[in-house]
Amino acid sequence: MRIHKNNLSRAGHGTAVVALALALAACGSGSSSGDTADGKAGTVRVAMVCGGMTPMAAQIAINANTFPDGLEVKKVCFDSGSDAMQALIGGSLDIFMGSTEHVLSTRAQGLDTRGFAGVNVRAPYALLTSADSNIESVADIEGETVGVTSPGSLADTELKIAASEEDIDYASLKVIGAGSGATMASAIKQGQVAAGMVSEPQRSELLSSGDYRQVWEPEFEYAAIIAVAKDDWVSKNEKSMRAFLEGLNEAATKAEGDPSWGVEAMKKEKFPVSDEVLADAVQRGLTTIPDGLAVSESVYESTTQNLVAVGALDEADVLPFDEVFDLAYIPKAP
Repeated sequence: MRIHKNNLSRAGHGTAVVALALALAACGSGSSSGDTADGKAGTVRVAMVCGGMTPMAAQIAINANTFPDGLEVKKVCFDSGSDAMQALIGGSLDIFMGSTEHVLSTRAQGLDTRGFAGVNVRAPYALLTSADSNIESVADIEGETVGVTSPGSLADTELKIAASEEDIDYASLKVIGAGSGATMASAIKQGQVAAGMVSEPQRSELLSSGDYRQVWEPEFEYAAIIAVAKDDWVSKNEKSMRAFLEGLNEAATKAEGDPSWGVEAMKKEKFPVSDEVLADAVQRGLTTIPDGLAVSESVYESTTQNLVAVGALDEADVLPFDEVFDLAYIPKAP
């Protein structure tokens, strides 16, 4: 098994990246992917939005090389899920560690995307404020400026859900894209935003500093990160898909049995946090990985109900579970 890593979006602006990805797809991208000519697992090009640890099972699998021999994994980082999804549709990627919303929106356009496994079934963002702010609960953010990673992102969707839970009109908020990492931390601490949506490991890092407080944390199930691919690609490259998911499951199982091993694998992500903070974040992350990578119908129902409740999805556009997920390729329990 070989691992290759690339970072398309960080080499330039997202629009240029997608244009390049689609151009490469039109030219065949210069290399083949999927099963080999003799029907064995070959190469998979896997995208994820890098910088956080919501796709942790995939990160551990890639960093610790838990994939079966013969499978070559090419990791590609993007700055936004929409850019990665366009590249997947264009054919320059095979698998995207994306969200349920990505599948719902593209299937609504008649595209043959589907989720084939789950790696995170908890909403990943928490709402943080500075330690000395007057924000004590979500109710206090009404009329305030609040930071999300970017408008329309999962962080933004979660903020809508948090506001809905307190009967706050989302339109009353001034929601701005404050990024993540140091930019979000600075915006919160300097009062540019009253509060901001933060995911791991930054959440654990900021709370451990004593300079920040947590205002809200999601308590609902949510299919946040799933392995998205096109039906057509999977049907033609079954061995490669099965091998990829086997590697994810092996990483999740091994990390759950030995979290310190998972921490060592995640150190390769080079997050600017202490080993202690990373260990806490990994422990929390392990609780978000579903057993056997299987997204349950109840998790899907919770996800769509929340999306409908905040207007991110029309009820008429909620698709049956079997149209959104195909779990036939995940490893069978022994």
